[in-house]
Amino acid sequence: MHQKPVLLFFLLLFLGSKPPAFAQEDPYKAPKKGFASWLPAPSWEHALLSGNGAMGAMVIGNPHDETIILNQAQLYLPATEPKPPIDQASRLDEIRSLILQGKGEEAAKIPVEQSLKEGYGGHLWSNPYVPAFDVRLQLEPSNVQKYVRTVNFETGEAKVTWTDQNGTFQRSVFVSRPDSAVVISLKGSGKINGQLSFARRPVEWQQWEQMNKTVESVHIAAQGNWLTYRSAYKKRWPGSLQGYEGMGRVEVKGGSSRTEGGEFLVQNADEVLIFIKINASYDYATSQVEQIKQHLSGLPADYQTLVNRHQKVHGDLFNRVQLDLGGGAEANLYTEALNLKTKSGHVAPAIIEKQFDAARYNIISATGIHPPNLQGIWGGSWTPPWSSDYTHDGNVEVAISALLTSRVPELMLAYFDYHDKRLPFYRDNAKKMFGTRGIHVPSHTSSHGWDNHFDPIWCLSLWTGGAGWTSSFYHDYWLHTGDKKFLKERAYPFMKEAARFYEDFLKEGKDGKYVFNPSYSPENNPANFKSQASINATMDVMIAKQLLRNCIAAAQELKTDKSQVKVWQQMLTKMPAYELDEAGALKEWLWPGLQNNHQHRHLSHLYSLYDQVDPDFKNNPQLLAGARKVIEEKMKFRYKENGGEMVFGLAQMAFVTANLEDASTTAQLIDWLARYYWTNGLGTYHNPGSLFNMDLSGGYPSVIMRALVYSEPGLVKLLPALPEAWATGSITGLLLRGGVEVQKLTWGRQEVSVVLKAPRKQEITLQAPRHMHLVSGGKSSGTPAARTTQVSLPAGKEVRLVFRAD
Repeated sequence: MHQKPVLLFFLLLFLGSKPPAFAQEDPYKAPKKGFASWLPAPSWEHALLSGNGAMGAMVIGNPHDETIILNQAQLYLPATEPKPPIDQASRLDEIRSLILQGKGEEAAKIPVEQSLKEGYGGHLWSNPYVPAFDVRLQLEPSNVQKYVRTVNFETGEAKVTWTDQNGTFQRSVFVSRPDSAVVISLKGSGKINGQLSFARRPVEWQQWEQMNKTVESVHIAAQGNWLTYRSAYKKRWPGSLQGYEGMGRVEVKGGSSRTEGGEFLVQNADEVLIFIKINASYDYATSQVEQIKQHLSGLPADYQTLVNRHQKVHGDLFNRVQLDLGGGAEANLYTEALNLKTKSGHVAPAIIEKQFDAARYNIISATGIHPPNLQGIWGGSWTPPWSSDYTHDGNVEVAISALLTSRVPELMLAYFDYHDKRLPFYRDNAKKMFGTRGIHVPSHTSSHGWDNHFDPIWCLSLWTGGAGWTSSFYHDYWLHTGDKKFLKERAYPFMKEAARFYEDFLKEGKDGKYVFNPSYSPENNPANFKSQASINATMDVMIAKQLLRNCIAAAQELKTDKSQVKVWQQMLTKMPAYELDEAGALKEWLWPGLQNNHQHRHLSHLYSLYDQVDPDFKNNPQLLAGARKVIEEKMKFRYKENGGEMVFGLAQMAFVTANLEDASTTAQLIDWLARYYWTNGLGTYHNPGSLFNMDLSGGYPSVIMRALVYSEPGLVKLLPALPEAWATGSITGLLLRGGVEVQKLTWGRQEVSVVLKAPRKQEITLQAPRHMHLVSGGKSSGTPAARTTQVSLPAGKEVRLVFRAD
């Protein structure tokens, strides 16, 4: 990008009396793994992103008047005191009776009515995720002659580089994992003059009511070489967040500096370094300022040393998977041009590569203390959409969906830690709301785990699938890692509690089959039934069956609970059978008279095809055809919307089509995902061009990896849904179920090769790509049409297989 003028410019500077601070490299060059943008962010949603899973930084990019928004993973504003779950259980018979009578709307009002009786005072949202504070850097203004901002996915650095009449300057920001600090560097070929400070994130007029009710005090100060930001909250209860404290250590090389009021003033400096750490406070009376100071004081005042330390940790996570679709000139586009190009309908393989890397970078950067919330670990608003909480009926599940396959299973521990800490809340939910043992994971959580979400339309308090769906990730972690200690001590206990709920909740109908009542297919209602409160939602049945099967498999692996296994096996025989409607589509509700409603963004009744092809479907061609019919109808709806809102629903549909080996539909879905849902900072949106949201950052790489490899224990399918446009390519480092690693998969029109490695000796069945046959590395079995190969994987040794076109 404009290399000759840049080289000439820097050669002239080098020959002059003052060489630039970065004379050895072109500061305008985009990183090999990363991107460049040619405009500052027009709003915080387009900021450059950096994070270490505990703190996040959003870099706006204005050269002389910079704002860097800082976030901390635990900062959920204590706006509403959590209340124990309502006594919905005492009204359950009434709810069930009304639903059986077809009076779902009346049934849905009962939890709301009960909540008002118990003093809830109306609809309660999760406590919102809010920003910590801004870092403001105001420099001596001058006409800007050249400008670029970049993010390096391997180092986590967000950089802003510009040339003005005073020289060429570069501001670099990253959030270090090993050193637990935000690191900011400003240096250039000219002297640095300006001021820096901490500031409260601006409050919009409609947000002041909430701020006045919740924020007790804000203290901002500058003294010596330290900046301080302390904020206390008004509303407190046992265990609540009481405030937070942020400290900044400033190091100035050359020139002079002093503090004035709450600002740090710099004159004629060669370089300015700032180290920042933010701690949440659950005991605000006991200040952590000295502790934070001590931590930051131990960091060396050398930017490159700190970057190198961070890159070893963050870069290792990022580089475990590498996708190569052949590159191309589009890889060098500024993100503004890249987004315009994709919207015009041209999504080149190089753009897919770039977005794949950006999405993985976002989720890695957002995962640490907690899994990514709706905004990952970032945000610039005091009133974020849906509180930027954890929404467990699809959003968080899509956000974490790529972590196991992309071989960063250690990041999944944040998800399990989050849920394990909330088990006492989940037990209360089950007992108080459904009169059962076990656990109930609500639809929305943030700072606690009680179900406080009651609404007459979006009647999520009647949804029972949360704990079962959560359990599937515990079990899948075991399938990918083979960590038997985790299975025994964490996965199986959680799964058992989720199953215990169903043991008490499910009641037999007249035909001896269980009736799921109340039931809920997230956010949808039957076409002929106004209420979302329903009966026998197919998703609920699917989740329960999957959970029971996984519990049985885990118990047998651990050689325990033989009598309990018999109970679960008996329960499986009582599950309602899946059904098709008159058009041959899988029914979303397994109850007479309830009609499919395809004009909707969710496809919850395909849950059994999200991750693996469920045994009920694998062995039943009619059900598979019914699922494909649902996809056909849902695609009609999505074509009308040109993709449309709620991007995680598109991602889930692509999970299903990839698993069903539907390459053309998967390609269309990837095309939509690539075209409309990306910010100029390569963050992601919830809707086309709006609502900063990280669901797609998890879902996008997951879709692409599923299109390239499908896995079950003992089964691997190569290129099951490869888009036609990806004629050649390779991917490295995937982790499959059974612990098998795809060291490298390379494909072309005439030949495909794969190198596999397993931690333990095992036999697998490998399905060849379409129109390919094995030429080396395994033993063909079955008919040529089956395309299957038996492969022996010795422990710890690579096995290479080659396939050629028929």
